[in-house]
Amino acid sequence: QFLELLEARQLKQALLVLQNELSTLTNDIQQLHRLSGLLMCPSVEDLRTAADWDGSSGRSRFVVLESLQTYISPGSMVPVHRMETLFGQALAYQCDACKYHVRPANQGLYIDHMCPTSVFPQELQFSLKGHQDEVWYVAFSPDGRYLASGSRDKTCIIWSMSDFSIVHRFNGHQNEVAYIAWSPNSKYIVSASSDRTLRLWDVEDGTQMQVFSGHEETVTSCKWLGTNDRFISGGLDHRIIIWDINGTIVKQISSPRVHDLAVSSDCSLLLVADEKTDIHAYDLTTLTFMYSLNEPVEVMSMALSADARYCITGLRNGELHMWDLDTRTLVRDFSGHTQGQYVIRCTFAGQDDRLVATGSEDGLLFVWNRNTGQLLARLRGHTKTINVCTWSDKAAALATSSDDKTICIWPAYRGAPSHRPDSTDDLSTSDDDDDESHADDKSMVSGAHSTTSIDMF
Repeated sequence: QFLELLEARQLKQALLVLQNELSTLTNDIQQLHRLSGLLMCPSVEDLRTAADWDGSSGRSRFVVLESLQTYISPGSMVPVHRMETLFGQALAYQCDACKYHVRPANQGLYIDHMCPTSVFPQELQFSLKGHQDEVWYVAFSPDGRYLASGSRDKTCIIWSMSDFSIVHRFNGHQNEVAYIAWSPNSKYIVSASSDRTLRLWDVEDGTQMQVFSGHEETVTSCKWLGTNDRFISGGLDHRIIIWDINGTIVKQISSPRVHDLAVSSDCSLLLVADEKTDIHAYDLTTLTFMYSLNEPVEVMSMALSADARYCITGLRNGELHMWDLDTRTLVRDFSGHTQGQYVIRCTFAGQDDRLVATGSEDGLLFVWNRNTGQLLARLRGHTKTINVCTWSDKAAALATSSDDKTICIWPAYRGAPSHRPDSTDDLSTSDDDDDESHADDKSMVSGAHSTTSIDMF
């Protein structure tokens, strides 16, 4: 009111407001002197500049009212944006209740949101054949343009998601490639191997940029740390190491033997699955221990939701658990798949991580609803153990890799945002020899063909 009276050049009334009202509300003499100085402003423009005010036609009254609402009962005054909040809650409720939630709820509130069964992955789109041995890891690039795979044949392959052609084949590791991590800008990958090294590859020009030799046993996991110049690795040698891309060890800590690592998207949280039954949480900024979660049997793999609220763990006894990290409680378990001594890497999938997926030693891909634990589908595209399943919002697809030497691509829904051709033909070639004798090799370093089937629930 004081400023509005000054703007209207009603100086006498403004002075009365300052003397009779504002001066009784504060003991801050300097603030009162500053307000009285505004009486001397020669023009409206000078007043607005001196008071840092957008004028009576601006949003100042709305801002004041909005700040006051924290002290006023909602029964007396409807909160700001209340209708927008209610609409958002209604839409979130519908998404929570959506059984097959794999595409955005963008139809508004004219109709209830529900992804029909027809939009759920129900057919194998491609079976990629390029490796000569078991494929132990696959990962989508953050921009969804590429898929990287690592194999027991000691190579990494970069696949184009536009036509599923091989862009690069990286050779250099002396043993199996057990893990791959993409840089945030999708230009580099780091590969981890049982040869005790990590290697940095340039995806744009197909060159090897650096070899990292700091571990004394198998390197089991690696993650980038939010930027394109640092990443973290863990291995069976009781070490967790932070590297820069020039090969320098920035920091390292002693740890249990690492089976898997997970890093939150804001790089504040590090989870470490050890060789026994525990998951250890660290403050990643200081690498200080915070707490542990205990499982009944050995943790073989884990995955962290995008919001770092939930963690899923794959156990040696074939169980899949989901933990609420805010309350540090076990909230759900998923069952039906088969897992024994081998590493099978699970993942969150679907819109807003509403699905949970994992492979199985019987060659099936299992998908559950995260919120209810209901089994939604069993997908068959592989003939042997599925080692990894991974999801990409950008590519709108699930990818799985297997001991049968292939990679399967499962489109999330019809009309997904990509430029993939409509075909289920196999690409490239590979030998199809029986490699049962190699099964024991991946027990802790870490499973299409013509038969494709699906069971929907």
